[in-house]
Amino acid sequence: MKKNNFYLPVLSILMFTFSSCKKDNAGNGTKAVFSYVADGYKVNFTNFSTNAITYSWQFGDGSGETSTSRSPQHIFTKKGDFLVSLTAKSGSDSSKFVDTVSIIGPNIKIDGDFSDWQYVAYSHENTGSGGGTLLAVKAVASPDMINFYLEGTQDMNIALFDMYIDADNNPATGFSTYLYPAGSGADYLCEGPPDPNGAVYKHSGPPSGFSFSPVASFAEAMNFSAIKPVAGKKAIEFSIKKSIIGPLSGFVNFCFIELTSGYSDIGKIPEALTPASKFIAIPL
Repeated sequence: MKKNNFYLPVLSILMFTFSSCKKDNAGNGTKAVFSYVADGYKVNFTNFSTNAITYSWQFGDGSGETSTSRSPQHIFTKKGDFLVSLTAKSGSDSSKFVDTVSIIGPNIKIDGDFSDWQYVAYSHENTGSGGGTLLAVKAVASPDMINFYLEGTQDMNIALFDMYIDADNNPATGFSTYLYPAGSGADYLCEGPPDPNGAVYKHSGPPSGFSFSPVASFAEAMNFSAIKPVAGKKAIEFSIKKSIIGPLSGFVNFCFIELTSGYSDIGKIPEALTPASKFIAIPL
């Protein structure tokens, strides 16, 4: 994980959050209380309980994970507000403290250091050989960007690519590609090499018509890292500005297709051309 510095929230989007004490139902000498620091999805809890011997933590995120450590670390898997409880005991004395832990997501930087994706779950993993050169993808939205981490085989080079985006979360609008019969509706097409020379295009006309007009260059809209080897695979991270494809609400949906320099497709994520094939959803 990258080392982050702490700044005031109005000046930075770094994902560090401190808690305040909220609820304690102790009526005896034992008192439960904790604070926390969130770095992306990773949260370190500090236990300030007094006159206690044993501790029981519930993290409130649906994972079912608990802890009896004094000051545990917990990995959340999604953004949101979660009610975390600590019960501190000493013999028959018991105290429970509950606080809201706010997870606002990882601090993704498109710089070729993929460690900030460590605790982000895969949005989709291809199975079998239907994906060609592409294996898996992670996607997470920040306040201004949608960020992607793409893994492929050793043959992934991305001379060119097509990325279709359903920005209005409505497969009945935008271009309906035959590759994803269960749901597509591409309002935008990002096409070109993974460098400033490609362009973002906006769809117009009926869903059956391949009619796209340029709205921004990659230099204006996107940012790419270099492709780098990772554990026997290759990986790249990139982002697109929300403002280019907005306004957005709820989800966006996408697919990514690797092309050769001659525009032959050699990799697809998700897998295409099955009755169940549809774009991947990204919560905003």
